[in-house]
Amino acid sequence: MIEKTHRHWCEVEGHEYECSGDCECICGLRMNGNDHSDCPVELRPCPEHEFDHKQSMSEEALPAGLVEIMFPPDWQHAALPHCECGCRSNIDPAKIVGWCLHCDHVYATYTPELENRHFANHCPDAPETVKEAARARLVKRGCAIRGGR
Repeated sequence: MIEKTHRHWCEVEGHEYECSGDCECICGLRMNGNDHSDCPVELRPCPEHEFDHKQSMSEEALPAGLVEIMFPPDWQHAALPHCECGCRSNIDPAKIVGWCLHCDHVYATYTPELENRHFANHCPDAPETVKEAARARLVKRGCAIRGGR
């Protein structure tokens, strides 16, 4: 098997970097010996900039170069379409670790497979290209397309 490593992006200085071999990917698998070609890029400070990140997070003011987003007073938030899996009624809000940008779906745990199942089966507003890509990744992994949250 050709090893495909997961990727990291240093959010402090804005560059891609390689992590250590004992790093655990967001999918829950170790970096070495696993195929991470379908895993998202992880945003985390690189070892060189980790101290800078911790220091900037402890400061009261916004870090240099960042600005607060101010919405106009008449701005209206449009409600997201409802997820078709029923997740909102089944998950304690304190246990939510992520959400979908296309609907109101929430995750109590996150894995790329759960995300693919959501897009393939339950997300009403995901673009068709996203749904098709999710189905293809499930088939590639030998997973049934129906089921799961």
